[in-house]
Amino acid sequence: MKTLFIDTSSNYLDVAIIIDETVYEKRIESVNEHSKHSITAIEALFKENNIKPREIDAIMVINGPGSFTGLRIGVTIAKVYAWSFNIKVIPISTLKAYALSCLNYDYYVSVIDARRDYVYAGIYDSKYNSLLEDQHISKEKLYNIIKKYNNCFLVGNTNIKDIKSNEIKLNIKKIYNYYKDKEGVNPHSLIPNYLKKVEAEEKLEEKNDKRI
Repeated sequence: MKTLFIDTSSNYLDVAIIIDETVYEKRIESVNEHSKHSITAIEALFKENNIKPREIDAIMVINGPGSFTGLRIGVTIAKVYAWSFNIKVIPISTLKAYALSCLNYDYYVSVIDARRDYVYAGIYDSKYNSLLEDQHISKEKLYNIIKKYNNCFLVGNTNIKDIKSNEIKLNIKKIYNYYKDKEGVNPHSLIPNYLKKVEAEEKLEEKNDKRI
């Protein structure tokens, strides 16, 4: 089985081809330049592993939350390959991918900074079942929820009050093993999961509210 993995949700571009459990990956720090590097990196992986796009059996793509622009790039690439070559596409939560990349804790709290004292967050148990649905939540509210859990691991790019967060590299092989037997989705229905409105939309709504 050959699987293409794409993550453009953060400042790092992570792409990989998994061939029979072996991961061949490229990681590039490309802040605001994923559109420039993504296709080049994927094509390089195809060439290095002597694979043609039509030979790919599945595509796994991180579809959010995360960088709005970054997510659009990764999802668009996945949709184009999936539609063009009739490939199964599997969307993956950024927050669950974080949890899957950790080891040996009873609970995992995944967070991504959403600014203004808010985060995107999800909580998972040791078997990666969701205990708190991925959501846009205030740090204060999340902190009060976290206090209920013992032996929990905070993973992501922002601290929650006095709880220090741990930034990690995605464990692509572990993510692959978790999702490899999952059902795919229709490529046309695949969209980024922003978990909140784009800032421009929020400002427009605020402006309209003031007029009422």
